[in-house]
Amino acid sequence: MSDTANVRSAVLLLVAALVATSCSRESPGNVVALPMLLTVDDLGAGWEAADPGDVALLPGSIAPPCPFEVDIPDVTLAAADSMEFGNEERRLGVNHTVAELNGEADTAVEVLQTWATMDCSGSDFDQSAIDELPEGMVGFELTTQDGPFTQAVLVTIDGSTMSFVIVSGEGDDPVDIARRLAPRI
Repeated sequence: MSDTANVRSAVLLLVAALVATSCSRESPGNVVALPMLLTVDDLGAGWEAADPGDVALLPGSIAPPCPFEVDIPDVTLAAADSMEFGNEERRLGVNHTVAELNGEADTAVEVLQTWATMDCSGSDFDQSAIDELPEGMVGFELTTQDGPFTQAVLVTIDGSTMSFVIVSGEGDDPVDIARRLAPRI
């Protein structure tokens, strides 16, 4: 498989865990205020924004892509939204997804624990923790074992709202960008 095919497969693996394209952004009859998503201004010059479509209001939309050590929490998503950014010149992409767990802060903590205990060691990725992040934020780096492709993933909660950022690219750029964006999510 070519490096380009590996990059596409890896991007699809993690982004598919967060983004689906056929469900509404909020539950029928509910109007839920979500926090602001990142903007092009947060990223700087050379970035373009794109709407990736609606986020599925299903538990799988916020589940980690790799096995984890704790029980699966009973999750109800009240609303979710997502934005994607690309920088063609640097061959980088960012996905920011936010989800409201129906006012259930304890459930958000349980979901965060699934990400904190996620183990991708049985996959095609090497996994390592990202340090130098704000307190309470979970961050890890996934690097393909047979190529330069890297994803930096950040997950944080604010009450019952969860925020997920995935930075994809090659080399150290994804982790550097994730660290820079961490205080903004």
